[in-house]
Amino acid sequence: MRLPQYLLTILGITTALTGVSAASSNDDVDLRQLTDDNFKQETSRGIWLVEHYSPKCSHCRAFAPTWAQMAKDKQHLERLSGFHMAQVNCLAQGDLCNTNGIKFYPQLMVYEDGQPKPHYTGDRSYGDLEKFINERVEEYTQLRAMASNEDDGVSSGEKPNPDGQVVEVDEVQFEEYKAKGPVMVDFFAPWCGHCKKLRPTYEKLAEAMKGKLNIVAVDCDIHKNFCRKSGIQGYPTIRMYHHGTKTDHPGSRSFDKLKAFAEKAVQVTTLQPLKFAEFDNVVKSNEALFLYLQNYDTTVADLQSVKKALEPLLGSVPAYTSSDAQLYQQLSIANPPPTSVLFAFSSYSSRPVGSLAFPASQDSLNKFIQLHRFPTLLELTGSNYNAVMNSNSRAIVVLGALHKGEEGKKDRDQLEEVAKAWKKGGRPFAQPVWFVWVDGEKWSGWLKQQYNIKKSKIPAVVVIDTPLDEYYDTTIEGNQIEFDGTSIFSVLEGIYQHFLRPKRIESTLQWGSRSAAATLINFGQMSVEHPLLALVLLVGAVGLFVGLLQKCNGRDHKDSGTPVGGPRLD
Repeated sequence: MRLPQYLLTILGITTALTGVSAASSNDDVDLRQLTDDNFKQETSRGIWLVEHYSPKCSHCRAFAPTWAQMAKDKQHLERLSGFHMAQVNCLAQGDLCNTNGIKFYPQLMVYEDGQPKPHYTGDRSYGDLEKFINERVEEYTQLRAMASNEDDGVSSGEKPNPDGQVVEVDEVQFEEYKAKGPVMVDFFAPWCGHCKKLRPTYEKLAEAMKGKLNIVAVDCDIHKNFCRKSGIQGYPTIRMYHHGTKTDHPGSRSFDKLKAFAEKAVQVTTLQPLKFAEFDNVVKSNEALFLYLQNYDTTVADLQSVKKALEPLLGSVPAYTSSDAQLYQQLSIANPPPTSVLFAFSSYSSRPVGSLAFPASQDSLNKFIQLHRFPTLLELTGSNYNAVMNSNSRAIVVLGALHKGEEGKKDRDQLEEVAKAWKKGGRPFAQPVWFVWVDGEKWSGWLKQQYNIKKSKIPAVVVIDTPLDEYYDTTIEGNQIEFDGTSIFSVLEGIYQHFLRPKRIESTLQWGSRSAAATLINFGQMSVEHPLLALVLLVGAVGLFVGLLQKCNGRDHKDSGTPVGGPRLD
């Protein structure tokens, strides 16, 4: 019997990049010889350990087996770190040895990118020499990684925010600012008390970011259509636009918090150098992170494309780079490596949840980063609601409504296992698929209104097509979706194959209109049967409405904690 495609997808697991030994242990390695003709050219790039020797030297003959074994064992570092081992026969190349200041045999000299460094003075045992090589290679690769993170020097020549002031803009002006680079905007209303309170802090921020970041503001009373198109749900809304993405400022609007948020946009995207000894601590400290493993053949173009793809995250997800051979071994990368590789890690695990080998197109790189920008399973909150549900990446969101406490922990563990399985073998949607969860009891009203999830049915799950404001709760087989992997994968497969019919998510306005219409219909029916009672209720309703209007008059009816329109988790 042929299994359904979605069941095959559930069982599918992508195999991590695996490596094979660079050479058989029985193979001999060619000992590279340098001469006066090729010495400068060969040692001009990379790190070189060069043995100057004489065939007549007894110490050289005694050291020869150690040197040959080391050259064989470290051959893989040529592609990985640019480390080379070579020899100069001083009996045949006397002028070259004299030029290099050789005074005894064998003498081990170090050259980095053509520049001589302090020579090896330790014992000629295998262990001591290997320690020296490992230290020099690690230092060299770390310096190269740091150098690669320097700004490429490309500049438009025009500094942002030259006067250190808040600039009020319209839609056209705002688009001009966006085209210049990152821009921070305050969507406000003049009558909003919180907006008035924020303004001095916002102006202080503009002064602090002088020459660094454009700070603008939009009056939503004047530019109503622009604010509506921008999806503004409350005043004030502080938002960063950068590289085609938008990120709302969460939490406190204190000067320090706003400044920290602003500085993330102006920091050059750096891939922090990472040593193998630091790897476990970094993984345990970050719920999600990226690691770009380079080798000596990694191109500048590949490195810049990774940085470009990471920039829209505004520093929200840490990214590291390394050429450490031990990391290649830990992550089962071929040795010597065929390519550079970008890894994604999640949930404090040292096992990657995804990998992308290079060369890779910018489109596939962007998709990879968007897929893994959040942890495998993310809690949906008021602070990240827009980033998840209104993302420019147009994500498919698998939303789980879970219990509290110990029972809720079991729910989360179960949903996380489903999410891991999907990341390993799920369908390649055009947009990312994110798994998120909410406290089903705390947000029961929102879940019931939006997705018809009743509190009594928790744990429950729906699959949301965020850009279309639609959701799915029925499997390919026509059954109600259940809180298990098979059922969730069936729904995702149905969406991928366009087999399923979605349900429309009602906005708060639509829900209120429908409720009002139903009330009017019921009132009309009652007025026919009980005209006197209907008249009394109508007069009472009008009086209540007038009273509420008077009570609300003069207050900030659209303050920051009150949505302008649409549902909010916060």
